[in-house]
Amino acid sequence: MKYYAIVNRIKDEHKSGIYGRKKLNEAQLKELNKQLKRDTILDIAIYSIPIIGLPTLIGKKVYEKFIKNKNKGKIVFQKSIKSENKTIIIPNTGLKNDYDLEDEYSYGLLDELPSKNKSFEILMKSKGGATLHILERDDMPKSLFHFGGKLGKFNEGIYIAHPKDESQLIPLNNSNSLIQSLILEETIRAYEALGAKSIKIHDLTTINADAGGKKGKVEANATSKYTKEILREKTFGKGIFDPERAKKDKLLIFDIPAVKSTIEARIEGNQLTEKYTEDINLSIGLDINVLELFKANSNFNYQRKWSFDVEFYDKSELT
Repeated sequence: MKYYAIVNRIKDEHKSGIYGRKKLNEAQLKELNKQLKRDTILDIAIYSIPIIGLPTLIGKKVYEKFIKNKNKGKIVFQKSIKSENKTIIIPNTGLKNDYDLEDEYSYGLLDELPSKNKSFEILMKSKGGATLHILERDDMPKSLFHFGGKLGKFNEGIYIAHPKDESQLIPLNNSNSLIQSLILEETIRAYEALGAKSIKIHDLTTINADAGGKKGKVEANATSKYTKEILREKTFGKGIFDPERAKKDKLLIFDIPAVKSTIEARIEGNQLTEKYTEDINLSIGLDINVLELFKANSNFNYQRKWSFDVEFYDKSELT
């Protein structure tokens, strides 16, 4: 699993290459000891001086932290790589199960999450072990593209390759809404190319409320205990029947059985209407634990049930 951390600028002192942890050399250890003593010299002294007797609880904790840091490896440059673009690569295997992410390499990308180090651990352990590639926004490899095409612009943040096209990058931030939109737009564009007259897509979500009601675009059904949220409602004039356009650049919808069968039935025959419900997995094979870190809605369920209601023009009416 690859993740891409896109930043405005990689620091000048960071060379392109592979980074990881290794044992501290003598100079690094000496500097670490000096820094720790400056911060906690009183507590260390209390613990270390024999005539004090039993160590204080505070002194003991500080000393244990001192020993832990003394034996800890830092993330450092390990090996150079040949690359047209400046790239920092941090593989999970090189972290030695230590996910204390130093500020020097975090570039602030995980600072908004509840726990930076825990989030880094979840990210790097995903799917059996991940690799983090840190790239500059204005110096992206030619092989990588924004999912929005030529008009799409990269922001600072964590991206992942589209599961159906590794050259397309999609942001992890609020990815549940983005993936939902990608599936919806692919469906609409496919049906429109096959002569759709109207398309209605709703999200049916189980709720606990016993009473019905309506608020905005969400209607609660008292007897069935679900909400019916309008995801898309479209109407079209008569257009061109174009099966090739219906299938072109559709990466996600052919994993949805009912959408796929409707498209095939429309291409091969002259089906005029279709109503169905389908289970939609908005994780699209990505690591749920990672997606959970970056979603805006903490109660979001990636397993959705959508209803589809589509009406087509007769093929004889289309050009």
